[in-house]
Amino acid sequence: MSSSIIDTLDLEDMESQDIQIARDDMSSVQKKVFPAGTLLFKRGDIRHCAFLLDLGAVEIFGNDEGGTDKFLCAIGEGEIFGEMALIDNSPRTASAVTTKECEIFIIPRESFHKKIIGLDPMISLLISLLIERYRITRIHMPESVKQDNIGDFIRKLGRHEHLPDEVIRLRNTEQQRHTALQEMKLEQDLRQGLADKEFIPYLQPILDLKTSRVAGFEALIRWQSADKGMVFPDDFIPVAERTGLVQQLDMLMLEKVCAMMPDVLKKLPALSKDDSRQDFFISVNMSGINFETLDVVNQVRGLLMKYEIDPRHIKLEITESALIGDADQAEKVLQGLKILGVSVALDDFGTGYSSLGYLHKFTIDDLKIDRSFVMQLHDGSRTIDIVRAIIGLAKNFKLNVVAEGIEQEKDIAALLSLDCDYGQGYLYSKPMPVDAALEYLEKSFQV
Repeated sequence: MSSSIIDTLDLEDMESQDIQIARDDMSSVQKKVFPAGTLLFKRGDIRHCAFLLDLGAVEIFGNDEGGTDKFLCAIGEGEIFGEMALIDNSPRTASAVTTKECEIFIIPRESFHKKIIGLDPMISLLISLLIERYRITRIHMPESVKQDNIGDFIRKLGRHEHLPDEVIRLRNTEQQRHTALQEMKLEQDLRQGLADKEFIPYLQPILDLKTSRVAGFEALIRWQSADKGMVFPDDFIPVAERTGLVQQLDMLMLEKVCAMMPDVLKKLPALSKDDSRQDFFISVNMSGINFETLDVVNQVRGLLMKYEIDPRHIKLEITESALIGDADQAEKVLQGLKILGVSVALDDFGTGYSSLGYLHKFTIDDLKIDRSFVMQLHDGSRTIDIVRAIIGLAKNFKLNVVAEGIEQEKDIAALLSLDCDYGQGYLYSKPMPVDAALEYLEKSFQV
């Protein structure tokens, strides 16, 4: 196969795809389909990006001594090639040609470096060292390994003995490679899901413990994927956070909440000038990355103006991750949201290492007691004392208190005795589609 490919292609006369790839968006990983016989890059091209082969086959040609290119090795599915582009932009020393239709992830240097910068410094160092070791391994492997047409680099190594220890250790990368490929695929699916607007809110009611009426909802994201069906947050939010896509998801949920708000408010009874309409809210989760700049304030302002929403109806839920970085910057963001009239709730209170310090340091309106405390309310006096102290502290700072994870009637009785304001949990309802939530809302005022 290799001889026929090189005989039928004049690499010098072909324009490599590397030129076009260089013109594309180099800030994020892309996946592209290339037909058989595509010259991905040729010797002498400036290194712009690396490639990760997901489907198909690629052959590498080169000649360290100059002259006519010869076949060097075959690249199989799951392998990375052109990887030195992630380190520098020196000219490429070989050429790469697809031997059948291929699906390939294109990894720009800029995107790769952004991902490394976000890692722990030690991990960043280890990744750099591994890339260098991989490069040296490919150069100094026995020629019989390079010429092996199996395609899969790890399988090639498995067929040869007497390899250096540092090379043999690469045999154990199968699981890491699988995990990396799955995450890259999920990132691509997330981007496509965002483009296709496949993410929808489910609403979980938050009730006034004293009246048992709905005081508001928490909007929880769901992914209604055309390919995967319903996908829950635990399966995609970690990847969205690592790739920075979580900001787009947060704003999409906020926009959907703003768009639905007029219809939600119509379901509330108009009792008086100071009726439940005035204080009704829907809360939206905001990841900590939104608090690194003031952009989030402008984005929230823009959505409130676009949908003509009274800001008192919008609540943003944050966790301590939004506050533990640049505290001064986080407070500026909170102050900006306060000026807009939007309220902020501190979620999962009690699970962080410095939660008590947040109450006097930051502009927060509501406090949500983590479900772990509610679940242990009846296990002994210690948990009750902790919850009582949390609620008392919140009252001193004039904060509303919401208890999460209510699953038993006796939870309500205990929380009422501690002067808790609101409750949320499966005893009332699981998160539900918007239509079902509106029906639930109407029924709560008919009791």
